[in-house]
Amino acid sequence: MKRVSLIQQLWFLVVAAVVLAAAGSLTANLFNARNYLQQQLAAQSADAANSLALLITQNQADPAMGETLINAAFDQGHFRRISWVGADGKPRVQRVNAYQSGSAPAWFRNIFTLAPTPARAMVSSGWMQAGSIEVESEAGYAYASLWEGALQVSFWVLIAGLAVGAIGSFGVNTIRKQLLGVVNQAKAITQRRFVTIPEPPGPEMGRLAQAMNAMVTRVKMMFEEEAARLEVLRRQVNFDSVTGLANRQFFMGRLGTGLQESEDERGVLLLMRIEALADINSKLGRPLTDEMLGQFGAVLRDAQRFGVDSQAGRLNGADFALLLPASQAEAASLQQLHDELHALLSSFAAQPVALAMAATDLRDGDTVRDIMSRLDQALAQSEFAAGVRIEMAGSNVDKPLAPTAEVWGGMLDQALQGDGLCLVRFAVRDRHGALLHEEAPLRLRQGEVWLPAGQFMPMAIRIRRVAGLDLAAVAMALRQLATEPDCPGIAVNLAAESLASEDFLRQLVAQIREHGHSAARLWLEMPEAGIVPRFDAFRALCLALAELPCKLGIEHFGRQFSLIGQLHDLGIDYLKVDGSFVQDIHQHAGNQVFLRGVCNIAHNIGLGVIAEGVMQEQELQVLFGLGFDGITGPAIR
Repeated sequence: MKRVSLIQQLWFLVVAAVVLAAAGSLTANLFNARNYLQQQLAAQSADAANSLALLITQNQADPAMGETLINAAFDQGHFRRISWVGADGKPRVQRVNAYQSGSAPAWFRNIFTLAPTPARAMVSSGWMQAGSIEVESEAGYAYASLWEGALQVSFWVLIAGLAVGAIGSFGVNTIRKQLLGVVNQAKAITQRRFVTIPEPPGPEMGRLAQAMNAMVTRVKMMFEEEAARLEVLRRQVNFDSVTGLANRQFFMGRLGTGLQESEDERGVLLLMRIEALADINSKLGRPLTDEMLGQFGAVLRDAQRFGVDSQAGRLNGADFALLLPASQAEAASLQQLHDELHALLSSFAAQPVALAMAATDLRDGDTVRDIMSRLDQALAQSEFAAGVRIEMAGSNVDKPLAPTAEVWGGMLDQALQGDGLCLVRFAVRDRHGALLHEEAPLRLRQGEVWLPAGQFMPMAIRIRRVAGLDLAAVAMALRQLATEPDCPGIAVNLAAESLASEDFLRQLVAQIREHGHSAARLWLEMPEAGIVPRFDAFRALCLALAELPCKLGIEHFGRQFSLIGQLHDLGIDYLKVDGSFVQDIHQHAGNQVFLRGVCNIAHNIGLGVIAEGVMQEQELQVLFGLGFDGITGPAIR
């Protein structure tokens, strides 16, 4: 049974009140008019009876004159019956009008019946009684007058009812808007969007909205305070206090995670060593040396220069590393960076300072040991050359000729039109080992080989094909869900760059609505690094998907932890914590405290938390003990 809303009840009350008031007013008016007319008819009958009796008496009760007088009165049409009844009780003259005059309908006559009392007057002949005159007025004209009055009153009552209804409508709509504001706020809270609303002017709604806003404000403050505390802890555990760069353990974890993740773009790793840093420290003193290293770290942390996916770290006292996307690692850019850092160090030391620098490409199949071994050799060569040039490790390795943008465009267009794309699926399991959902990264066919997303997505973004690829991935996932009812869910990775496409959001929503049943098992996720510079567009995506059954999450979460302070009003469903925080978690007490805090703050606003890049069995129990809801990575089958 459908429940009646409060607004519908208010409308019913307004309409019922108007109708009852109008009907009561009309009925009371008509009955009063009927009583008045009935009294007038009785008075008319009495006057006519007395006048006729007097005239007939004055004419000595002459039958001929009496009949003439009665006929004259009756012919006026105002009387239904006039009778002269003799003293013996027999009628002498009687005129009766059997026709009911007037335009009032029969049903109206039956409801508002007029029954005027007949009037009687005595007739005398001298001192002798000559009978009586009985007069009964004709009610037809009264019915017509009452009917016309009813129509006029009904018209004005209708006008008044419409006016009252319009006023009531305005009032109800005002209340409705105020109620909808509060209802939408409550609905947003159920969707994990903690938003405030303007307080309505009315005292009742105002107090309710004030209470809701106070609750939301407290949640935001608690969220922000906990996020700030966790940010401080994260930086203490994973970052160098002097330079602000990642420490060795965190940087190596990030590097290892990137090597495992075939969906990420392969980049370039730079290794830098400041020669004779101990001598510089003894000459300048610790405060000035720390200032020099702080400025050195600030150059390496420049996300606008190196991209949001870059990561800089301090591996030990004099060794620094910088992980760059391949697009930011051209030889000229690296040489410019070397010269800039060399000039910075020399300006503090007031003498030339050798800065050895080596670089290497990250290749498929590489391990951290392989990369660091190549870089150590190249760095030794750079040191031998007094740190005046950048050594490229493994530069003699043959590389396949990269396709041009035009070739990539044709390849991607052909894949979108044919069967050149597919999804590969990896398990995400909960603490009981049950399948939570399956991650489904996109693959592109190139001949007989299926390329991972990290090899073609950067170019797809560059040549504006990424939105089409994301829509194709969602379409494939929805089709697979429709044919696999036992599958708990498929997670599709969306590129944040797709949000720049004008039609992407509209087409995505249309696809999901078309597969309503299957869409309940669709998981969509975007990388944190792409969301931060496009936060308003991501918020629009969250609002567009809020009413749809699919789930929305953020992957690689934690690299830019400041984003957590803005999650309270997005309405997302889950977070996937970056693998750089997860690696060797069983040996890292500081990150355990940090990740437990992340799980707590996420759970407090209803978010699920999943760990990425789990590689070892020892990590599983620790992660679930910290509060994670799911895990994924090489250790999960």
